[in-house]
Order: sequence, then structure tokens, then C-alpha cells
Amino acid sequence: MFLPLDLRLALSPTETYRQLIAQPVRGTWLRALERPALVAVIVGTAITLSSARRVPLGLVLMGVVCWSFVPLIQWLIGLVVIGRARGRPMSVPRCLELLFAGHLPWSLSTLVMVGLYTFTPVPIALTAQVLGLLVPGVWTTVIVWSFCRTALGCTPARARRLTAFHQALTWTTFCAYVFLLSGFWQRMLAFIGA
Repeated sequence: MFLPLDLRLALSPTETYRQLIAQPVRGTWLRALERPALVAVIVGTAITLSSARRVPLGLVLMGVVCWSFVPLIQWLIGLVVIGRARGRPMSVPRCLELLFAGHLPWSLSTLVMVGLYTFTPVPIALTAQVLGLLVPGVWTTVIVWSFCRTALGCTPARARRLTAFHQALTWTTFCAYVFLLSGFWQRMLAFIGA
């Protein structure tokens, strides 16, 4: 049975990455941007649907443009992680392409959570919201470790360090965004009278 690449990577990342690096594919910067563009479309469409409850093309395009910073930041984090892997067997564009091929857990979580928020009248419990972050976070950690181990050719210890570095950058960026978006800083300044 043939499974799409994204699903194969999600279910068996190490073996799938081994198969992918064995293929004589030359990475290009254009191909390195294709999957991040798809992620921007998924996030932009999902956020537009959740807020407007409809998806007219103009509104979706605006959502994609406004939320394109999410895959851009992930792309930059990927560049940093790949740059720290000396002696990798592939070009940087091919590595970025393969890293983004493992985005299924987050894309799926985004679509499921938006679907639940948008199409069900039942409020989503905090536990489900935490699981909506925890499950794809752990799943992606496994995929990133497999990427570092196979696609970047790292030792197990180096793959663990690069995976931890990748996740630390990702979660720090996410938490900073939520912190800034929540208005916490403005409330603190108002509280101290500044």
C-alpha cells in the first residue's frame, strides 16, 4: 500500500528519511520554499475559517499573507539547525525540504483544533487544548530527531542536542509570540504605573 510522503514520515520517520536521502534528488531553493508555502496556506486558511467561519478567496489570501510569518520563522529555525550540522550529506535546500516534509503533526493538529472550535458548539476543555499542543510537539520531536540523525548524518548524541536546540528555539518563539499577543507586557507596565 502506497502512503503519501508526509504520512510515511509521520509514521516511520527514520526509515522514510533513509529512503529519501538515498534518492538522487538535488535540492533547490524553490523546492525548499514549496512546503513552507503549503504550511502558510494551511495556517492562513484555518485561521481565516476559525475567525470568519467562511473562506472567500480574498480573505483566505489575506490570512495566508498575515500568517506566513509562522512557516518563515520555522524555516529560519531550520536554517540555523541545519547550519549547525557540519558534514551533512545533502545541500541546505534539500535539508530544508526534508525537514518541512515532517510537518504533518502540526498541520493535522491545526486543522483538527480549528475544526473543533469552528464546527462544534461544545467548548474545548483546557486538557484538549494542552493535548493539541503536546501531542504534535512530542511527535514532531521524534521526527526532528530522525531528521537530524539520518538527513543531517549526526551521531545519536548530536542529533539529540540539535533536536533540543530546534525545539527550544521553536517553543521560545511560540511562547514569546503568545506573551506579546496576550498584552501581558502592557498590563505589567500599567500595573507598575509606567
